[in-house]
This record gives sequence, structure tokens and C-alpha cells, in this order.
Amino acid sequence: MAIEMQQVAESFEFLWNGAVCAPNGRLFASMPGWLGPTPGVVEIFPDGTWKPFPGNEWNGWALDKDPTHSFVDVNSIFADDRGSLWVLDAAAPFFATAIEGAVKLVEISLETNEVKRVIVFDPKDAHSGTRLAHIRFSGDHAFMAESKEGSFYVIDLRDNSYRRILVGHPLMRCLPDDVPTMEGRRIHLRDGRPMYIHNDLLEFGTDPNTLYFMCLFGSRIFKTHVDTFKDPTLSDDEIASHISVAYEVGPWIAGMCRDMQGNIYLSDAENNGMSVLRPDGSITPILRDDQIIWPISPSVGPDGYLYFPATQLNRIPMFSGGEDKVERPWKIFKVKVSEAT
Repeated sequence: MAIEMQQVAESFEFLWNGAVCAPNGRLFASMPGWLGPTPGVVEIFPDGTWKPFPGNEWNGWALDKDPTHSFVDVNSIFADDRGSLWVLDAAAPFFATAIEGAVKLVEISLETNEVKRVIVFDPKDAHSGTRLAHIRFSGDHAFMAESKEGSFYVIDLRDNSYRRILVGHPLMRCLPDDVPTMEGRRIHLRDGRPMYIHNDLLEFGTDPNTLYFMCLFGSRIFKTHVDTFKDPTLSDDEIASHISVAYEVGPWIAGMCRDMQGNIYLSDAENNGMSVLRPDGSITPILRDDQIIWPISPSVGPDGYLYFPATQLNRIPMFSGGEDKVERPWKIFKVKVSEAT
């Protein structure tokens, strides 16, 4: 399958860690605070220009400002099918400890461009040693992965209540060998420790009742029925008993998203490309390009294009051994993978 990759946008000052094309066709990107304050979220226009979204105090955090009403460190964004963009603010600038009381989930209306809901997580749950990762929705519930301890938040959207499950459970944690190699070098933190990003990625397949999830760069994709997470009467051990390994994977997966046909697209960071997990269980490479350096957090838009950023995270100081090796600008690309919907 011959696929032509097109550049969508570029950023010389801020790195981005996600690209989301909403069902209405609007394109957004997230900018984490790993290298310092950023706008957090931006909207990208067809000509490649972009501007902060929603374009007010939410995009203006600085080290001396209140972190509770602005984006401090956006780890991911997600557009639902009900007209909202959801922003996961890990509130951990410089990829360090989270600011307790500022870790939050923000819902923005794509009709009015206004914030309509803010869920601030209690410091006993979202403490300095946690990190919000990615989110998906099932009816009136949301499942949100947390990647530093390894856990899930199960959120009841009817009243914004939530509970945290499987905290630190072995199924939520990387295996010792789950350390990626990129551009010929195993990725470690500045202090030499392996880079483990625990429970991080999640997605649905063709069955909306089956949730898939995994650690970043994990070798196993797990699955469970959504009711397992929704049932508040189940203990962690009982929940774990309903989780199984769906796939053993070879490529280092740094992001996943699905299309309307149930195909799950995988960011293959080690091989500078994208692959697809078909409903029959086969994993096939669809794109390889030297420009695709550590691709993460892709999305498939209604136009049938797969959008994804090349983050070059292995070249920033915290993952490179201390030296800034980024070749600016950071870029977002797209490739056609399915028919428009």
C-alpha cells in the first residue's frame, strides 16, 4: 500500500505531543510543559498556521501564575463524538513532580469554544508521584490511564465522581525489558535509569465493549470488558481476574487510535513509522520515513487521514543524556488511511 505523507504544521519554539482531528474536522494539537511553559493546546488551520485554544487565560500559564485555571503540562487531548475536546493536564512541568491540586481534566465545547467542565483530582489520588496519560469514553463513563504509578481513573460523567483502580498492579507496570531503542540508543533518563512509562495507552476496537490498554512501549496489549471497570463492587484482584493479554507485540508502540472500521493505528517509534492492527489480529507496517522520530498520540479524522506528531523526544535533554539534539522545527504529518466519513 503506497502512502504519501504530508506535512501539516510545524513549531520552532514548542514541542507537541499529540494531534487530534475532531469529528467536525477541526484539528488540535497538545504542547506539554516538558521544556517549560507552553500554550498547552492549539488549533491548527488548513494553511498550517496555529493559535492557542481556547485562546484565553487557559493558555497563559507561567511559573509565577496560579496553575489551577490554566494548562500547566498537557499530556494528551481527545475529541469525543459529542462535540467536546478533553484536555488532560498532568500539571507536572519539566516532566517532574505534579503540582498537587492542579492535576485536572478539562472539557471544552467545540461549538462555543468555552470551557464547560473542570474535574480537579484530589491530591490523595493525583499526588506528586502520578501522571495523567490518555482517556477514552464509554457511555456515561470515562476511563483515564495514569502512567507514573500505573493505574486507571474511572470517572462517572453524570456527577464527575471518580475512583482509582489497580494502582501499581503488575498488569499496570512495564516489564524490565520494556525499554525502547531509537536511533540506535536505548532510552534512559538523565540519571541513567531506564525510561519506564507505565499504564499509558488505551483504545477500543470493533467491539465498543472491549477496552484495549498497555504500557508505553509495552510488549503486551491487554483487554477487558468495559463493565469490569464500571462495576464499583469489584476489588482490584477481581478486576485483574477479568483482564487478559490480547496481543503480544514486537514494535515499540508509542500511541494508538482507531478508525471507524475498527482498525487500530500504532505509532512504531523504533522503526520511524506507523503500523495498523487489523480486526483479525494482524499487525502490518503502513508507513516508514526517517522524519517520523518518536511519533505519538495519533488520531484519524473524518477525512480519512491519520494525523500524528514527530516529537523527537529521544533528542530532548531529559531522554538524550542531557544534550539538546532536536532538529527544529517539530512537525505534524498526515497520511490517508481510510475513506472519509
